[in-house]
Amino acid sequence: MMRRMRAVACVLSLMGGMAVVPFPALADTQWLAPPPMYPPDTWKGRSVAVVRILDKLDAHVQVINIPAGQDATYKSLTLHARACLERPPTLAADTAASLTVHDAHEGMVAFDGWMLTQEPAIGVFQNPLYDVQVVGCGGDDVAPVPPPLAVVQQQAASPDAPVPATPGQPAQAASPSSPDAPLPPVPLSPPPAHPAAPPPIPPASPPEDNNSGAAPLLLH
Repeated sequence: MMRRMRAVACVLSLMGGMAVVPFPALADTQWLAPPPMYPPDTWKGRSVAVVRILDKLDAHVQVINIPAGQDATYKSLTLHARACLERPPTLAADTAASLTVHDAHEGMVAFDGWMLTQEPAIGVFQNPLYDVQVVGCGGDDVAPVPPPLAVVQQQAASPDAPVPATPGQPAQAASPSSPDAPLPPVPLSPPPAHPAAPPPIPPASPPEDNNSGAAPLLLH
C-alpha cells in the first residue's frame, strides 16, 4: 500500500512540474492566400500541331509536325492543321488540335474536327489502315495568349477587370500580308451531334381475321 501511494505521489509531482504550452488563438492565425491559377477553361495557342500516325499494316509509327494553316502528307493521308491549343501552367496538361484528315483510298471517311490528347475518344479518325492522334503542340505562341498570372490574380480580386483571352473569344486582327498572322478563332470543340428524330410510327392496323372464310369448327 505504501509503495502505491509513493508511486502516485511521484506521478503527481512530475505532472505538476510540466509547463502547459497554450495554443495560439484562431483570431491571431495568419492564413496563407491560395496561389494564383488560371481559370479552368483557359487555353493558349501554338503555331505547330504534333501528330502521331500509326500504320496498322506494318505497325510503323510516324510523328509529324504540321504548322497551323498548312498541309502534311503521310503515304495516302493528307492532314491539314487549323489550330493547336494547350493548357497554360497551373492547369492539367492537355492539347487540342483542329485537324482535317483525308485518305486517298476509295470509300474512306474523312475526319474534320478537334482531337484532344487527354480525351482521345472525343475525336476519332475512323480508318481501317491508319490511326491518327494529336500528341502535343510546338512552335511559337500565337493567339489566344493568356495574361500573366499577376494579372489573373488582380482580375480575381477585381470582378470588373477584363476576362483573359480564351479560344472562344475573337483574336486580335492582323494584317493579311504578315506571314505570322494568327489564325482566325475556331470553336474549341465540334458542335454536339443532335440525334435525328425517329420516323413517325404508323398506326397499328387491326389484326386480320384469318378465319373469316373458314368453315365453322364442329365439336362432336
